[in-house]
Amino acid sequence: MSPVRHCLLLLAALATLAPPVFALVADRILGLPARIVLALSLPSLAALGGIFLYTRRRQREVSRLILCGLIGGLLGTVALDAVRLVGVQLGAFPMDMPRMFGIIAAGKAPQFQTNTMATLVRFIADMPEEQRTIEMTERLKFLASVDETSRRAFMGAMLKGLLALPNEKRAMMVETQAELITTELLADEARAVSESMSAIMAGTPTPAQFPSGIELFLRVPQVPMAVFRRAADVSYPETLEDTGSSDRRVAVLGYLWHFNIGATFGISYTLLFGSGSWPLALGWGGFVWLAMMVVMPVMMPMIDFPWWFVVTPFVAHMAMAIPIGWVSLRYVGDGADRWSLLGMLRQERRARHASPGG
Repeated sequence: MSPVRHCLLLLAALATLAPPVFALVADRILGLPARIVLALSLPSLAALGGIFLYTRRRQREVSRLILCGLIGGLLGTVALDAVRLVGVQLGAFPMDMPRMFGIIAAGKAPQFQTNTMATLVRFIADMPEEQRTIEMTERLKFLASVDETSRRAFMGAMLKGLLALPNEKRAMMVETQAELITTELLADEARAVSESMSAIMAGTPTPAQFPSGIELFLRVPQVPMAVFRRAADVSYPETLEDTGSSDRRVAVLGYLWHFNIGATFGISYTLLFGSGSWPLALGWGGFVWLAMMVVMPVMMPMIDFPWWFVVTPFVAHMAMAIPIGWVSLRYVGDGADRWSLLGMLRQERRARHASPGG
């Protein structure tokens, strides 16, 4: 196989690994339902399987790269989870992230968002008056800034939270809200919010169509991660009950997605770097961690992440890198290493230096 065709084969294999990661970004950041993108995962997995079988017969070195990457990625995910699950217990994450993946994969994320915001309304009702007024003012100004469909989705969630309050607290919240609409919003803003509120109270259907993460980033009022975690502890079981789902089904979906993503990171590593090295493996873990840190605030814009949030994911991704690096160094071998993208670049460089004009 010519070098050009071989590089195209490697690039095609790398392209088949994109859907599991892209689905998460598409759903949370771009507002494109993950289930649509995940549907592409089956054809992409079939394509990767086809490449594996083809290279198994025609160029076993590439199939070895894929197999070693798969094993390293799965073992790396186990190592990552050993750290991550401890972090979940210690409150270092907003919630158990694979279960969040499962909620998204099952198409229940809008209901989870609704229930989480309804729970936060109940939290706000329990705040001291001055803090409660500040929180409500921020949210009313935010509601005035979004489009009508989004505003009604948010208000539907808020109404659910209000209806769950005792009568006295609910009356207090409604009275404060009415006063703030009059005193804190511009005339046009107050009219838009009041009209949406009237429609919600009149029972107008309000589909939970929330804006994408990129639309909400740096705009939506945030809550500390610890507060979000408390809310999620309430809203997650509520979502399961509301949608007739089971924790087992959500967890299975989420962990399948989670391990699929881990496998793609392992296979990507071996296709790119072959046997690699310990610095490369740890650098790969650092790259994946950094990418997570960049997208996480956009994926979950409602959360105010503490400065120390980066620590546990960093340790977890370093732990992930160790099995990936160990499997690659021990089992890829020189023959397969030559046919990774980095190996091809090394061969090209050596050939250039060995040529008479080099």
